[in-house]
Amino acid sequence: MGFTDLIKFAFSMIYTITLNPTLDITIDVEELVYDDVNKVIGENRRPSGKGIDISRVIKELGGETTALGFIGGYRGLELEGILINEGIICDFIRTSSETRSNIIIHQKKKRLKTLLSTSDPGLSTLDISLFLDKIKVIPKGNYVVISSGYPIGINDSLFPQMITNLNERGVRVILDADGDVFKKGIHARPYMIKPNIHEFSRLVNKQIKDVGEIIEHARPLLDNMDVIVVSMGQKGALAITKEETIQAIPPAVKVRNSMGAGDSLIAGMAFMLSMGNTIEDALSLGVACGTASTLNHTYSIVTKKDVEEIKNFVTIKKF
Repeated sequence: MGFTDLIKFAFSMIYTITLNPTLDITIDVEELVYDDVNKVIGENRRPSGKGIDISRVIKELGGETTALGFIGGYRGLELEGILINEGIICDFIRTSSETRSNIIIHQKKKRLKTLLSTSDPGLSTLDISLFLDKIKVIPKGNYVVISSGYPIGINDSLFPQMITNLNERGVRVILDADGDVFKKGIHARPYMIKPNIHEFSRLVNKQIKDVGEIIEHARPLLDNMDVIVVSMGQKGALAITKEETIQAIPPAVKVRNSMGAGDSLIAGMAFMLSMGNTIEDALSLGVACGTASTLNHTYSIVTKKDVEEIKNFVTIKKF
C-alpha cells in the first residue's frame, strides 16, 4: 500500500522554523588558477537550512508549510524570493543584519570543492521579541518543527521559551537539536523529539550502540514528551511512546549522500501526523523519505516517486 492510501483530510498546518537560514551559492569552474582570471561555467543559488529543507520535502509530498525564521539584507530578500518561487509560503522576520551565505567553489577538473562561509548575522532582542510574538498567534492544533542551528550570542533559553509559548496555545512541537540547547528544550515538554543515535547518546550521556539501549534510556524521558524518534541510518528509526515501541527498517539502497536524511524523516512524519495518521504510519513514511533523500547527490532532495516506491518495502517491527 502506497503512502497516498494513508493520507486523510488535512486537519493541521505545519510551520517550520529556521533561525539562521543560508543562501548557498555554488560556482563551477574547470580549475581554480591563482593570480589569474577564472571563468565561471555554472552558478546555482539555493536557500538552505534544516527547517527550509523540511518544508521542501513536505511540499514534494503534496503538503503545505509556512517557513518561519529570520532574513536580512539583499541576500535575505533573494532567499525569500527563491523559496516563494518554489511554492513555499514564507513569513520571516526581517532583521538589520545580512543573511549568511556559503560560497562553494567547485573545480570540475580536480573534483574539489572549497567552502567560503560568511559570519552568522546577529539578532537583536527586538528581533527575538518580534519572532516570539509571531509564533504566539499560531492556531491551536497545528504542528511546529524546530529544526535549526542556534543563533550565536542568543541565550540558550530561546528554545524553551518558544516551546512554552506554543504549548500554551495547544500547538504540537517537534524538536530536533543537539547539545545543551537540546537538553534545555526538552525540559519545556515538546510533543516529539528526533535525535539521531549520536545526538541521543549525548543527550543521555552514554554511548548508545543498539535498539535495546535506546529503548532503555528513552523510556524515562517520556515524562517530558509524547514521542521519541531516534534515527539510526541504514537501520531505520525507532519511535517510542508510553503505549508502543516501533522500528521502521528501510530496504537496502545505494547511498549517494546521507546529509539531510534526518530532516527528510521529520518532514515525512510531520506530514503524516498533520493528516491525523498514526505514529506507525508516520514513522514508515518518514523512514521512506529519509531513505529517498540518500539517493540524490543534492542535500535533502527527494522525489515523491522514490518515496512511494521505498515505502512499499519498509519493514515494521514492534517491541
